[in-house]
Amino acid sequence: MNRLLLTTIVFVLMTGAAFAETLDVGRGLVLEISIQDGWALYLEPPAALVEHTAEHIAHEAEAQGADPTQEQLRQAARKRLAANEAILYHEIGGAHLDIDFSPLNPGEKPPNTKTLRNSAKYAVQSLEGEEGVSDVDWDISPMKVRGAKDAFLLAANYMQHQQLVYFLGVIGFAGDQWFFLYYTDRSKAPGTLREMQEMLDSAIIRPAKN
Repeated sequence: MNRLLLTTIVFVLMTGAAFAETLDVGRGLVLEISIQDGWALYLEPPAALVEHTAEHIAHEAEAQGADPTQEQLRQAARKRLAANEAILYHEIGGAHLDIDFSPLNPGEKPPNTKTLRNSAKYAVQSLEGEEGVSDVDWDISPMKVRGAKDAFLLAANYMQHQQLVYFLGVIGFAGDQWFFLYYTDRSKAPGTLREMQEMLDSAIIRPAKN
């Protein structure tokens, strides 16, 4: 683990204080977000999340008639999670925010408001198509993210393997990058959904300082 990150995590656990973390997301941009007690920002997927994701991939594989080994499942989980610049993880409840910034492809035009809203709708379809998911209840609304040209919030809850899951997806555009902030909460620790809403409200995307 990055030594500076480890020092920051230890400080927060000792003091119980919220602090502002700055994450370099590339292309001259940084994401600032206020992190509350009990949460930690990881540049590599935490082991517990790798194991949970591997379990989810195992369900997918079983539905397709495949039977991968446990190590193959872990490798697939790490590969899936590695698409993110960072992961904000709740140590006790396992809730997590996946942070992904993706620059425009050469010749690609910046998305307009309609395109961003449609992307949020596609995210709903993706949720509904996940293995074991049912009873999806969702809403899409504009969201103000400081430093972003435009953003939309997808708020959803659904059942997966008889467990209630809360989902928040912030989809937007800043600089020359799409960004996707996807939060998944399986209701294992009280207060995590409210804390994440507050942390997302604190987010700022700004140019990196030279």
